[in-house]
Amino acid sequence: MIYPIILAGATASDIASSADMVPMHFEDATGVESRFQTVLSAVAAPEFQAPTVLTSDIFAEVVHTQMEATGITGQLLLEPGATKTAAGVIAALHSLRAAADSLVLILPADQDFDDANQLQDALAQGVLAAQQGDIVMLGVQTDRACRSHGYIECARSLVADGVTPVSKFLDQRNPAFDGWREQPAAKLWNTGIYLARLDTLLAAYKKHAARILMPSKTAVARGLQVDGILTLDAESYRRSRDIPFENAVLRHLDGLSVVELDAGWNELDAWQVEPEVASDAEWEAWLSGSVSGEAGWCKTLPHSRRAPAERPAATMRESSDAATLASWYSDQLREGGARTADQGAIESWGHSETLDMGAQHIVKHLTVLPGQSLPLSVATLGTHWRVVEGSAMISSQERVQMVWRDQSLTSGGEIQQIDNIGIRPLHLIEVAPARSVRMAERRILSGVA
Repeated sequence: MIYPIILAGATASDIASSADMVPMHFEDATGVESRFQTVLSAVAAPEFQAPTVLTSDIFAEVVHTQMEATGITGQLLLEPGATKTAAGVIAALHSLRAAADSLVLILPADQDFDDANQLQDALAQGVLAAQQGDIVMLGVQTDRACRSHGYIECARSLVADGVTPVSKFLDQRNPAFDGWREQPAAKLWNTGIYLARLDTLLAAYKKHAARILMPSKTAVARGLQVDGILTLDAESYRRSRDIPFENAVLRHLDGLSVVELDAGWNELDAWQVEPEVASDAEWEAWLSGSVSGEAGWCKTLPHSRRAPAERPAATMRESSDAATLASWYSDQLREGGARTADQGAIESWGHSETLDMGAQHIVKHLTVLPGQSLPLSVATLGTHWRVVEGSAMISSQERVQMVWRDQSLTSGGEIQQIDNIGIRPLHLIEVAPARSVRMAERRILSGVA
């Protein structure tokens, strides 16, 4: 049996505004579950014990109400004030009263699963490694997550149906974090979901975070237990440092493994513009003029949650704007319905196939292999690209910017290079002005290009 610990805490700002709103993971609507309830449903299978939910005492009633609505019972562990992830996890471990070799699952309440089987399938792959003493991390493709929980570099190529050893884990505060783009190794973002034995986690705390271990353990021993709700002792818990679990424990360990999880988005922070971009007005202006959709953001919603784009009317296709055409062909490509006008061409950087040709636009499906770059020229002026799958790094003269799935950009002449920095092929829809394409072909034939 696996003991789930759901981290549903709150920040100081959440608590300050609690009279008007709740944290993102508790937000719900008529007929729509909150993310917290989605996570509860994901651990409602027979292989899981009743969950332990760590939350702030301010939101105890919200947690209790939402658990009742899903019909799931469990223990509530209440923090006195804002969440302390590392301290809260060790408190939850001591509250379990489980055998030393029991498996524990730590997962944030704001994780977003497209379907509960995703979590169970990933855990099934990591159970053996966890039983043998590893802390098994669940990682998401670099084009499907954010940097909130850190970055995982694999020791070798990812194993499709199993665990892969981790060679390096960087928390988001590590100065080396920003250098990940230049590293060729297999890379994943960390989801904040971990599977490990109880004694493995306790030993890690004892070795690397002893100052957190004792105050949190005391907060449990001196806490008030009433009807399945354990309120941690405020005075003892106050002495625990406010530090993330990743910084306190994971970044010091060698025995880490990772299983790939194809899940949705998780953190609220992922909606925020990255600080180095937000602080530079010039770069922001370049983005607004060159990149459409949400390219200035760290994430977009999973494609399955978006309404499919309507196909441009046949009589309007020649006059349709490039963004509309790119959006429609992107949707069609995912659904397997894109029409191919030719058999395509193998390129040194990947593969190119023409989907449609008209008097105004030529539409292509481009596949850029991992580590390769899409060659650009002056003929790309006015060309529009949309990312179907994968993660791209767009370079101007002095800056780079990430562009993810369902994001678009249009070249005004300032884009110098498009690189596939992911671990999988980058799929793009390219809508180029027909005149630019003919100019490029003319230059190549004349030996000028």
